[in-house]
Amino acid sequence: MIRALVLVLSAYLAVIAQDFLPAMPFFAGAHVLLLPVVVCYALLWMPFPAALAFALYAGLLADLSSLHVDGDHVEIGLGWSMLYYVLVAAVLNLPRWPVSGLRWETHCLVSGAATFFLLAGQYLMVCLRRHFVFDLAVIAQIVGPVLAALLLAPVLYFFFGLFPGGAPRFRGRRVAR
Repeated sequence: MIRALVLVLSAYLAVIAQDFLPAMPFFAGAHVLLLPVVVCYALLWMPFPAALAFALYAGLLADLSSLHVDGDHVEIGLGWSMLYYVLVAAVLNLPRWPVSGLRWETHCLVSGAATFFLLAGQYLMVCLRRHFVFDLAVIAQIVGPVLAALLLAPVLYFFFGLFPGGAPRFRGRRVAR
């Protein structure tokens, strides 16, 4: 219960903090995205109904923080991040993970993949409304936050592990002999 409350608060603080983090000049000014890393940890740790509720909450936070308006029309509107995080929650809860517990490697890889697909989807939505441009700056704008997510995921994994919250849902069962 405590860890769930910390995750809800962390998602809100991640949205605020990622706006104040400086841009990465060596990745064409890309910004670090903290919310996908927090969301991936929560979706891996929570049972499916709670993960869906958290995905909707985090998607609403992400949509409100990244509402993109250009002139008279909205390029990335409300609801897309919510839909994306619900799909990520469904994908992460489909398989029965063959691991004995929630592992930092799983969290790291899922965070990188989720950040990549989030940014690639947002880029494609903007390209559908404008013209399609693909160059090294676009690649750097996507790869930079993905690498940052891969580096931050283990740190946040061990930070969230400090809080009591019951057993994660992937804990293996003991076999009676």
